[in-house]
Amino acid sequence: MRIEVFWIGKTRLPGAAALTEEYIRRLGRYCEFHGTEARPAKRKGERASEEETMLTRSAGSFRVVMDAAGKQWSSAEFCRFLGRLRDQSQRTVCFCVGGADGFSNGFRERADLLLSLSPLTLPHELARLVLLEQLYRAFTTLAGHPYPR
Repeated sequence: MRIEVFWIGKTRLPGAAALTEEYIRRLGRYCEFHGTEARPAKRKGERASEEETMLTRSAGSFRVVMDAAGKQWSSAEFCRFLGRLRDQSQRTVCFCVGGADGFSNGFRERADLLLSLSPLTLPHELARLVLLEQLYRAFTTLAGHPYPR
């Protein structure tokens, strides 16, 4: 299974950057993993927004948009969700993490799933780290490893 995480906004906190790299490295043991900042793309003399870039790069994937109004699951429920997608032979799952202003209504409407990490408001850098940790926790659980105690 291929997992992609796209986020809007540069990583300004050195600790967040280091932890992002650590979880990207760890996740690479369990799945084909790619995490990257979505930057505006140039198209024929114009710039596409970060949202348009995410839509283009996640086309054909199961698109999960991180949103405060989304479903809230426990770690075990999130793990079962990923296991079901894997068992249904879903090739790619894309997680989209917004910037400080979140996503537009139009972008959210194009999601296959809206997912909330917490009822708390989280800075986007921290939300990304929580998502990466939960992905790692889910994949270690699915592999039968002892991490998720």
